[in-house]
Amino acid sequence: MIQREILNELENLKDKTEFIIKNAEIVEASHLENYLRGLEKIRYNIFNKIKIREKYVADEEEKINYLNKAYKASVENDILKIYIPEVIPKYKNINNFAYKNIMFNVMEQTQKYKNLFNNELVFVFIKVVENQKNIDIDNKFVKPIVDGLVLSKVIEDDNIANMFYGVLGLTDESKKPYTEVYVFRGKKILEWIENTIQTDSLKMSV
Repeated sequence: MIQREILNELENLKDKTEFIIKNAEIVEASHLENYLRGLEKIRYNIFNKIKIREKYVADEEEKINYLNKAYKASVENDILKIYIPEVIPKYKNINNFAYKNIMFNVMEQTQKYKNLFNNELVFVFIKVVENQKNIDIDNKFVKPIVDGLVLSKVIEDDNIANMFYGVLGLTDESKKPYTEVYVFRGKKILEWIENTIQTDSLKMSV
């Protein structure tokens, strides 16, 4: 079965194509250029959706093999919190098992919060706690977390129109390493950023 998202992309392409055909006598080079740009964007979106479907949507038996009851998810004060009982791997250490392990567990724990944010822009804050110092936080591979949220439909998609994220690394030698994820409505974070920028600009101008 073709996904609804892909059908929407094809319908969008159909509308754009029919406009070009029906208005051939007035279509100019700039119209064709915009059409071709839109065509490339739609092609890219469809390709990515098919790729995600083939790569990530495993059968139920495979998913069960990865499930870990230590993963938790809850909502409080309009914020989705996810507890991951391990640290996310580094780019150079990522493998298929580590990837699917995090992705399927995040998906399993958050699917009950499907459409929580009504397809709004969201901010994903990821806190990584390790018992070692000098963590290179920019080496952490956050994609399995985000893909799990996309599969559970907490996030509509992982493009810039739907989400942005930040990662914080902390050291706590008294605890076993873990990761916490907080999903906010992006509007709140953007308002804070805008207020901060405006405040700093006022200070600089004084």
